Order: sequence, then C-alpha cells, then structure tokens
Amino acid sequence: MIGRTMALALSLALAGSAARAAMVDVDGGQIYYETCGSGPQAIVLIHDGVVNSASFDEMWPILCKDFRVVRYDRRGYGKSPAAKAPYSPQGDLATVMAAAKMDHASLVGFSFGGGLAVSYTIQHPEQVDRLVISGPSLNGFQPTKAFSKAITHIMLPMIISNFDAVADNAAKSGWVMAPGHDAAKAKALAIFKVSPQDLRHQMKDPIKGWSSDLPHMGEIKAPTLILIGDHDIGDNQAAAGAAQALIPGSRRETIEDAGHLMQLEHPREIAEIIADFVRKGR
Repeated sequence: MIGRTMALALSLALAGSAARAAMVDVDGGQIYYETCGSGPQAIVLIHDGVVNSASFDEMWPILCKDFRVVRYDRRGYGKSPAAKAPYSPQGDLATVMAAAKMDHASLVGFSFGGGLAVSYTIQHPEQVDRLVISGPSLNGFQPTKAFSKAITHIMLPMIISNFDAVADNAAKSGWVMAPGHDAAKAKALAIFKVSPQDLRHQMKDPIKGWSSDLPHMGEIKAPTLILIGDHDIGDNQAAAGAAQALIPGSRRETIEDAGHLMQLEHPREIAEIIADFVRKGR
C-alpha cells in the first residue's frame, strides 16, 4: 500500500511538471510557447538575439521542479513565424503571460531578452516579482565600433549560410563563449541548423516602440540580479555596470569561466542561481 501510494504521488508530481506547448495569437502573428511546473512562484525565460528558447533545454527541467515556468520563441525565432508588420516585443510578452495565466512572474532575460525584461518591468511594474538579466542589451545603450566589428566578423559566414563557421567564430571569439566550451558550441550549432532563420531575420525585424529605457531604470522597484560572464565583451560588461548603477538596490554577480551564452556553458549553475534568487529576492 505504501509503495502504491508513493508511486501515485510521484506520477502526480511528474504530471504537474510536464511541459505543455501551444501557439498564441499576437498582433499580426503567432508565438510558440511552452509551460511547465506547478510551484507557487512563476518564471518567464526570455532568450537572446541569437539562439531561440531551445537554449534553455538544460535549465528547463531544473526550474520546472519548483516553479511554474514559461519559455517562448520571439517572433522569427524557433517555432514562431517572423513578423510581417511592425510589432511590440513588450506586447508579445504580455500576451504570452496572459495565455499562460500568469498575472505576475519573475522575468529572466538574456542579452536582448534582458533589455526586453527591463523594458517590460518599467512598463508593467505590477506584473514583475523579480528581475534577472544576463549580459543585458539595454535599450538606449549604444554599442561601440569595436563591438559592431566583432559581431560582423562572427556573422559574416551567414552570407553563404555557413552555420559551422558562425559557431566556430563565436567559440573562437573568447567572449561569446569562454574558451574550452565545446558542448556549448555544439548545442548552439545544433540550434542554428534546426532554425537557420534565427540568424537571418534579425536585421529586418520590424520592431516598433523601442525607445531608450535608461532614463526610467531608476523607477524599477523589483529586486534585480544582474549576471555577467567574466569573459564577456567590454560593451556587455559596461551595460551590466550601468544596470547596477541605475536600478536601485540591484546586485551584480560575475560568473567565472563564462562568456555571453552562459545559459549554454553553465546551464545547471545558472538555473540554480536563478532559482535561489527567485525564492529569496536577494
């Protein structure tokens, strides 16, 4: 009897944390999203400007054990069709949260996703419990010529759709991924090959309503954690420093042996850091 009871409890727990996938209609398009978990606190994972939500594959089951979690492909990434007309990323995020029945949640954004999380927190402070941003690309923070040159070098092989070369350039950069992370490189390359549109559509993405958030970041009251890889490029290091200076009470943590794609390099460590911060808010 005890054994049968334990088996039933385990099956119910697994059912409660099972991932569910769906499409939701947004203004002029659709967004693919997944939900999992049944914990009392909610988390929304927002991917960067290069790799879609599959970049959270290894973090996903760790967070789903204790939290209700959403991840989604932004327009033109992964399983979400590209935008056909100007759209609002903040509006898409609001629609995804509503579809997942999340009135409020902790937002966790990487790179571009970090900038989106900041922007959404400013616009909808009542919906954001905690804010975690990693290597953030802040709206209004202008890139240097050196950064733009580095990105161009990495992406140049896309002219002939050479994904292997893009992945090689990213790994060799020393900042997209810290040296020696072959598994992270392999994961990124696998995602590129499944979803080549992730890299192709970025420059033509018709985003609207994207003004500087820098003047308003002092209004953020949600407990905020800023993550930055010790190998990340200078522009991202500076943006992380600016975020810490502008967001009251925020804390910055440097992740060792990590570049810009720390979610691929150290998925378990990053998931555990996020989980701890969401639980404690500090």
